[in-house]
This record gives sequence, C-alpha cells and structure tokens, in this order.
Amino acid sequence: MKKINLFLFIILFSPLGLAASLPVTDGGPLIEKLKPLPEHESKAIFDLGKKSCRSECVTPFGSELGIADGAIAYSNCKSTCIKPAYSFLNLKTKEITIHLQDPKNTQLHYIGVIHQCVEYARKWWMLNYGITFGSVDSAFEIIYLAEGKNIYSNEQFSLTRSINGTAKRPPARGDLIVYGADRGNPNWRHGHVAVVVAVDLNKGVVSIAEENYNNQPWLNPQAFSRQLRLFREGEYYTLLDISPDSIQNTTGAKISGWIYPSEKFPTQVLDKTE
Repeated sequence: MKKINLFLFIILFSPLGLAASLPVTDGGPLIEKLKPLPEHESKAIFDLGKKSCRSECVTPFGSELGIADGAIAYSNCKSTCIKPAYSFLNLKTKEITIHLQDPKNTQLHYIGVIHQCVEYARKWWMLNYGITFGSVDSAFEIIYLAEGKNIYSNEQFSLTRSINGTAKRPPARGDLIVYGADRGNPNWRHGHVAVVVAVDLNKGVVSIAEENYNNQPWLNPQAFSRQLRLFREGEYYTLLDISPDSIQNTTGAKISGWIYPSEKFPTQVLDKTE
C-alpha cells in the first residue's frame, strides 16, 4: 500500500507543469490559487476516499456511462470515492490498461487515477489530440497550468486560459472547462474538469464530456454527458453550471474558466496523433 500511495503522490502532486507567471490569459483577473492541503489532511482525505467506495454507489463502480470521440467515461461510484489504480495509454496500440503501480514501460503513458475527472480530461486529449497536461494536486489547479506536452514527441507548448465572465473568446471544442474548489464541501474539495465536445453559440449551449461529476449515465451516451448554458454580455462570455432548460443547479459549482493550447501550438498535432 505504501508503494501505491507514493506512486499516487509522485504522479499527481509534483509541481511539473506549473509556472510562476502564466502566458496569454483571456480576461481576468484569475483568482489566487488555493494553497495545497497539509500532508496529514491530504492523507486523511485519501484514506476516507478509499473507504467511501465501499458504501452504496450512484451507479456501480466501473460501469460505462457514455463515450465521446472514442474516450469512454466510467462511473466512479460517487464523487468522494478514490480507487488507488492508474490508467495508462499504449502509444503504439492506443489501448488503455489499468495498473496498481508504475509499470515502468516507456510505451505506456500515464493518464490518471481511474474514473476521476482529471483522468478523463487527459484521456480525451491524449486520444484525440495526442497531447497531455502536467501533474496537479486537484482538478481546480488545471486553470493555472502554463504548459502542455505532445505525448509522442515530448514537445512542450503553451496553454492559454479564458477567465469565466471576462473572457472574449467563448469555449471551443477540445477546451477543458475548469471548476473552482470548495474546501468545505467534500464533493467539491478538488473542483472539477470537463471537456468541451460541442458548442452552439446561437443557442448558448456547451456540450461537455466528463467523469465523476454525478456518476450517472450521460444525457446522450454517444456524444456528451451534460449541456451547460453560455451567456454573452457585450463582448464577454459567462458559462454557468446550469442546463439549458433550467434556471438553477443547487448542487453545482462555479466555473473558473477554460484552458486550451495557445495559437503557437503546432496545428497538425490537433489533427492527428502520429
């Protein structure tokens, strides 16, 4: 168990991918990043997360909830559940396998802790764009990342972020929607991340794909998990965690913004993964 925990902390909690100054931000200001949880508190949450998986699930753990662009989403039982197992992508075959510790195989590229929201975001980017992003402690930290990487060439590129409410660029397909964290709410302690799979600017609808939001079957199992409301006021865009046919979401959270490769990123990598 110690090896598993150590592997988790090395992969997820290292500062790789973070930078003191962020390149190119659309809108702002970006709220100050929360400080990392103390080590003892982080360990306690991790232990509670493992125990949480033993109680009744929203949908049985590992059940397929939907698929978007070849990236399958699975149930994590409930939002607080943590299973110490890790997914890897075979760079040659595109097969995804699960391991209890680092397989130490150069052909296997780390994706994430299985059935978590961060894992799904990486999986979608890796399968569709051949790119990934750096290690994070929590999903909400993704909005602060400065660089991404091509998983085939190891070439690094800059990431750009749009700040919700002050962004002049609307969400686009392939963007990562990042939710803020609420340390006092176990369901939102780490925030959340989802992938934009379609946008209808005329209707103000953004379709997303994700894991571990509510762990229920997707609204459209062959295309997207949910749809969010996008508003434009003047030249600025605001994305709310509210479905297009509703006026409230009592269990939702605030969206910090969306992050994506900068214009300097080689466009050919977005078209193919070879």
